[in-house]
Amino acid sequence: MLNIDDPAQVQPKFALFNLGFRPFFLFASLFSLIALGLWGGLFSGKLSFSPHGNPIWWHGHEMLFGFVTAVIAGFLLTAVQNWTGQKGLSGGKLALLFLLWLAPRVLLINQNWAPLALIAVIDILFAPMTALVLGISVYRVKQWKNFIFVPILLLLTITNALSYYGLLSQNPLMANSALHGAALVIAMIVALLGGRVIPFFTDRASDWHRKEALPWLEKLTFISLSLMIIAVTSQQATLVKIFAALSGVILLLRWARWGWQYTLKVPLLWSLHFSYLFIPVGLLMISAGLSFSAGFHAITVGGMGGMILAMMARVSLGHTGRSLTPPKSMILGFGLILLGTILRIAAGIVLSLYLELIIAAIICWLTAFGIFCIAYGPLLCKPRADGRPG
Repeated sequence: MLNIDDPAQVQPKFALFNLGFRPFFLFASLFSLIALGLWGGLFSGKLSFSPHGNPIWWHGHEMLFGFVTAVIAGFLLTAVQNWTGQKGLSGGKLALLFLLWLAPRVLLINQNWAPLALIAVIDILFAPMTALVLGISVYRVKQWKNFIFVPILLLLTITNALSYYGLLSQNPLMANSALHGAALVIAMIVALLGGRVIPFFTDRASDWHRKEALPWLEKLTFISLSLMIIAVTSQQATLVKIFAALSGVILLLRWARWGWQYTLKVPLLWSLHFSYLFIPVGLLMISAGLSFSAGFHAITVGGMGGMILAMMARVSLGHTGRSLTPPKSMILGFGLILLGTILRIAAGIVLSLYLELIIAAIICWLTAFGIFCIAYGPLLCKPRADGRPG
């Protein structure tokens, strides 16, 4: 097995493509600033642009398949090196995969720059290519427990394809249902990864001692979210409420076993715990018949956006050879993303203040991820502080 911790003979001064987390964390965050900035400008009537499809589809698609999927790819391409001991994707091959992600982001912004069908083909390739890289590393060491992320990435590919097909066939209901299904696939990825890393991180950085995962509870997590995905994509409203309640309760039970009460003095921990909490909260809101938009955005803004910000802040420090102490500005960022989630939920409930609350939530996001880009951008482009490769 390759010893990936051997010191490198000479590390390049520009290290952006040394390992997957570097380009995808940085540019996904920058892209979210651009995408939400455009969306906020359009929403407030101060900006006009003509993306492919329509602005609502573009906003949903790009936050899921532009922003979130890039971060997932960066995390998995980095984590698989630790899981398997195989050298992670780097250099020119990583740069090509990055360009495969970047090209559709640029082309979708203006409907006159390239045909939608061509963009769809390029975009749909990204998740399976990431799955291929991941699968090869896992297969080489026969580490089958981590192979689960390969079919999940392929499921994400299917929802992306369905969304494009709905757009091309002028079936907006299919296009939107596919995006909702994609969000739940991503919620499944976040739930599975969260179940691994949140208890582990909490055990190492607090007075709480990790409990053994309950196999039946872990299986129910996967099963309940899978049923929820099927119900949403098949547009079965009654089943959506039933499976939202089931998966919400199961995810809440898992979270309650992870020692959240021991994390209040550690920003890198409480940011993870409280962000993850918005996933079951959003599911339970949907099951209770409250605003679907409010529940859905609890999952996406808080459960995904908050978890992503917290995970990137921690992973970027650890994998650049630095101590796990985030810049003080990031603590503000963690708080702002949670506040932004609450404001976005409120926008779906307090309709008289809908526009104001949406804009306020966008400002919170832009500030939080802007802080990340400023604080972490230089670290992601520089070699590891300890001189090791990665």
